[in-house]
Amino acid sequence: MNLRPRSLYTKIFLWFCLTVVVTTSLVLLVAGLTGSQPFGRRWMAMTQDLYAHSAVDFYTTGGAPALQRYLAAIEKSSGIDGHLIDVNGIDVLGTKFPQHAEGVYRRVQRSGLSAGHLGRYWTAASAATAGGQRYIFVMEAHPLRGFLDGTFLSAFAPRLLGGALLVALFCLLLARHITRPIRLLEAAAVSMASGDLSVRTLPALRGRTDELASMAAAFDAMAERIDTLLRTQRQMLADVSHELRSPLTRIGVSLELLRRGETDVLEPMQADLDRLNVMIGQVLELTRFELQTNAASHREVELQGILEDIVESANYEGRGAGKMVTLTSDGAYVVMGEDGAVRSCIENIVRNALQHSGAGGAVDVTLEQATDGWVAIRVEDDGPGVPEDQLTNILAPFFRVPGMSEAHPHGSGLGLSISARVVAAHGGTIVIANREPHGLAVRLTLPRAVRDQKAGV
Repeated sequence: MNLRPRSLYTKIFLWFCLTVVVTTSLVLLVAGLTGSQPFGRRWMAMTQDLYAHSAVDFYTTGGAPALQRYLAAIEKSSGIDGHLIDVNGIDVLGTKFPQHAEGVYRRVQRSGLSAGHLGRYWTAASAATAGGQRYIFVMEAHPLRGFLDGTFLSAFAPRLLGGALLVALFCLLLARHITRPIRLLEAAAVSMASGDLSVRTLPALRGRTDELASMAAAFDAMAERIDTLLRTQRQMLADVSHELRSPLTRIGVSLELLRRGETDVLEPMQADLDRLNVMIGQVLELTRFELQTNAASHREVELQGILEDIVESANYEGRGAGKMVTLTSDGAYVVMGEDGAVRSCIENIVRNALQHSGAGGAVDVTLEQATDGWVAIRVEDDGPGVPEDQLTNILAPFFRVPGMSEAHPHGSGLGLSISARVVAAHGGTIVIANREPHGLAVRLTLPRAVRDQKAGV
């Protein structure tokens, strides 16, 4: 436990202690002002007359020896120094009562009523009559034992001290309980700043369900997200470097041949530049989808219109090769998302299917209800398909099916990866499977908008 002067731990601990002290002091003050304390004037008024009448009874029935035994007994048991004074102001045992008890003695003499004072010492005097003789009994609690003797503090000081220590212990434990997660978060943040992104705080707080545990869970989610993003970016940087190397090398060779006067390299050089331009645009798009997954920015997106635009554009591109794209829909469905992202996602899949379909091939796009609250988009082509052992890799960035690079040299391997990121960001799923006898089927499922679900489309 590190009680640094300005730490939150120290502040919480001291504030708890101060609150307990102030509260206790106010309770005692109110009790004193209202006369409700058990050791105050009311208690003195009830007990001092009893001591006085007992002293007179012992003296009148047993004389000075009996009175001496009684005074010794109450001095031993209660720490009270008593004196019995006759009408002449003389102590019947020949002793002299303390000078600072003179005040209460004079008050009893004048009024005939019991008087008392609770200060450093408990000083009191009561009048009593026996056999027609009037006496005044003067008593003082612990007059000679110490600074606190004779006051209620002499009896209650050890208890107050013990209570204060117990309160301090509980305050210490409570302050530690509150600040421990904060210290763990601080240590985790320092570790992250030093490069360790694997640090997590929630396992150390197992069993806690309060706000600090929620904050630790949010911190771990942030750390997990940062770790994932950085690993993805590192992998993407390595993949981009690898993918850029080949076209850049070919462009360099083409430039060298161009310097020698060979002009037939211009067309391959232009093709490599076009491929680089497409690849860079797709890398930027993929990075944007990795970083922008905020559901708060999603709006209602109507799928029917988007699909019609994509199919129309795809038919225009494919008509030169006799390729046809058809759209089948059983309703106008609405999802929550970003219009541009959803459009890019579906367009990448349709263009990929169109690209891998042979001359005169067909691509079928279907919009339909999947299950309650979900809508499905299926894109099916009649191309060669993908080897079964490669289906799990087809959504990875820059992945290209072996043997496909020669048939489609302008592909970058990012289209389906971008679509997968968009679908995941919108809370959906993407499944890819081969068709019989040949071809590839891509099925997207997206959650419908709440309004669309209530409409029961």
